Amino acid sequence: MGLIELVAAVVVITVALLALMASYDQAFFSLHAAARKSAAANLAEAQLELIAAIPYAQIGLSSSLLTTANSDATYSADKTALNDSGTDVTYASCTTTVAQCKPLQTSVLGSDGKNYRVETFIRDVSQTLTCQGQTTSCGTTTERDVTVIVRDPNVSGSPQVYEVTASFDQGPRS
Repeated sequence: MGLIELVAAVVVITVALLALMASYDQAFFSLHAAARKSAAANLAEAQLELIAAIPYAQIGLSSSLLTTANSDATYSADKTALNDSGTDVTYASCTTTVAQCKPLQTSVLGSDGKNYRVETFIRDVSQTLTCQGQTTSCGTTTERDVTVIVRDPNVSGSPQVYEVTASFDQGPRS
């Protein structure tokens, strides 16, 4: 009788330990995914901070690098998928070595020690203004929408890990 109780206890403990090990495996994958998303978010926010630090009139991409990026299938597909229907913004003084001028950066090292692909889109988007107390529009304004998409080239298909968009306007007019 004691032997049967012992075998039953061992079976129950084994099942409990297997369930516990499965949860550790799931926790590992969740932690890895969170670290990857956090590193991608840091890269995207850093790119936006570089752009936010320059004057509105200088926000734009290098025209030569943009032409090259547009020939990249992934970049072109992401550009087509953007929600706005704005026009690309280039800035003539953007050099190919300045990070905020690059529409496509490959092998950017993240905080997790892995390489990422950073795509930057800068578009002018027209907005219709509605004035308080009026039913018709009282003009239009243009905002500069900056979208940064971070992809993981280490995973098959380079899945999108993080995307963020910020809008900039010209500020107060005199």
